[in-house]
Amino acid sequence: MILIYMALLALAFSLPLLLCLRAPRNLPERRDAALALHRAQLVELERDLADGRISRAEHDGARLEIERRVLAADAFPATAKGGSAKMLLIVATLALPLGAFSLYLPDATWNVPSEPHAKWLAQQESAQAKLAQLIALLRAHLASVQPGTADASQGEAYLAEALSEQAGAITPEALGLFKQSLASAPANATWRQLDQQRIMQAGVQPGQ
Repeated sequence: MILIYMALLALAFSLPLLLCLRAPRNLPERRDAALALHRAQLVELERDLADGRISRAEHDGARLEIERRVLAADAFPATAKGGSAKMLLIVATLALPLGAFSLYLPDATWNVPSEPHAKWLAQQESAQAKLAQLIALLRAHLASVQPGTADASQGEAYLAEALSEQAGAITPEALGLFKQSLASAPANATWRQLDQQRIMQAGVQPGQ
């Protein structure tokens, strides 16, 4: 029953558009409308001259321009009559809501099975395990190098990035590592830009 109500509602929403497609009454063609406008301008121009609102020179110049427009309007092609564009638009107006309504019918769309949640969860756990392993390796590497060196600076930058990815945000520990890395990074180090970007993302100026 609800499907019938939905179909009727879809057709009801299309009625205003169908009413707009009614044939206009006494709508002049472009040529006739333009000629009527220019003739009215000529009458107004003569009235202005008679009332003294414009000079003879202004009158003659304006009249010449209006007459030029009359000649141009007279050359407009006549509007073609008939055609099936209106009928095509009516059919499309009715077909659109009915087509949309048909999508809600049973078995109207293909059933694409979603990815099982257990599989997605297993992928996430595997990625986190690999990330935790990488963090452990970077910590062990930093413990074996001399602080303040370029090697330590690079390890601190990569460890801070891994910690941020694991937490989904720049943690205080990661921010401290980014600052340490930037302080001892060589001028041409490829990871200096990473340090500066992450420090600024955390709302801290690189020099602070």
